[in-house]
Amino acid sequence: MIPRFKPFFNNEELKEIMSKKNENIIHDFEKQFAKLVGSKYAISFTSGRVILYALLKQLNIKKSNVLLPAYTCIVVPVAVTASNNNLCFVDISLSDYNMKTEDISSDLSKKIKCVVPTSMYGYPIDVKEIREHVGDEVYIVEDAAQGILTNDIGKYSDAAFYSFNFEKQIFTFGGGMLTTNNEEIYNKLKKFKEENIIKAFFTNEIIKSFLLLKTPVIFSNTFFRPISSLWEKNALIQWKKEGWDLYNSDFPTEKIYLDKNQFYDYSKVQAAVGLAQIKKIHENIKKRSEISKYYNDQLKEVKEIILPPIKEGCSFCHYTIRVKNRDEFEKFMMKRNIQINKVFDYSVPDLPVYQKYVTESEEFPNSLIAGKNNVNLPIYPQLIDKKNQLDNIVKSIKDYSNNV
Repeated sequence: MIPRFKPFFNNEELKEIMSKKNENIIHDFEKQFAKLVGSKYAISFTSGRVILYALLKQLNIKKSNVLLPAYTCIVVPVAVTASNNNLCFVDISLSDYNMKTEDISSDLSKKIKCVVPTSMYGYPIDVKEIREHVGDEVYIVEDAAQGILTNDIGKYSDAAFYSFNFEKQIFTFGGGMLTTNNEEIYNKLKKFKEENIIKAFFTNEIIKSFLLLKTPVIFSNTFFRPISSLWEKNALIQWKKEGWDLYNSDFPTEKIYLDKNQFYDYSKVQAAVGLAQIKKIHENIKKRSEISKYYNDQLKEVKEIILPPIKEGCSFCHYTIRVKNRDEFEKFMMKRNIQINKVFDYSVPDLPVYQKYVTESEEFPNSLIAGKNNVNLPIYPQLIDKKNQLDNIVKSIKDYSNNV
């Protein structure tokens, strides 16, 4: 079984977990991460969504309009509405799935207080152009959850937030980081953390240590399918029990995605793993780039799919193709023992729970296409050394195209 994602994780991380960790290791990780991305300040949190929520609260942005791309992770609008703000959207470009910066009109710029552009899939977005559109009075907070080391992140914005989850270029079994060159913003976030974030208990350290130690097993080709199936079944049971439905207008977004568990502190064992991950981040991204170029070269003549661009400055969090019938494609690939991923299978403003923030005349056609047809192929760095698996993925896609 070829998993849909697998952290770039080996004995170095295991050694860090088992070694004695100093009291300042979280600060050490923050300092090293800031240096990595070329920022003056960095501060860790449980997740990127909590960072955005905290930023909006601490910057006293409330009852204001916050501009998002129509195609982004659902946790981003959750943080906006939880902080008592309104949502505005612009459509994306199908060339790189990023916000169409040219759609930020002067009228729209006057109505908003903050912009949260996403470096979707690791593709760089022109934040300098966004700054020229909105001026210096509007905050720009970059969603860099998929964009570690993507070109120019943090250069023209007020702050950026990152995520360290399963498919990301740095993996610490959850967690996030804020970076900024603004000392005032940094101090405001430190204050929020001191007043609102619960210190990690010893049990939390034990749980994270257990999960991280088991990472090689959890994400192995042998065990990932049954383990992920179990996770999915448990999630389905939970959703069915609670009566949750993503396409219900009463969908409780904040209860699900911004619950109290999001407000626990980042743990020392995660920071230890993060330090090990930083040491090989450049190798990680280089291999993701090589895999992406290999896919593009091998699949360029295949009908029925649309390939992504290979752009300079991209950090290749995902490799994304568009297919006409995603469910059919997913079933076909599963029969070949290949998992594909549908990270964002929706257009945010077209979800019933968020339709109240858009007018009848507003449409987001590109976001709808991406939400309906986008598929992410396995791109984890270990694949570069497993040519037979890469060839198997390519052959399976070609077979699918020939059978459609």
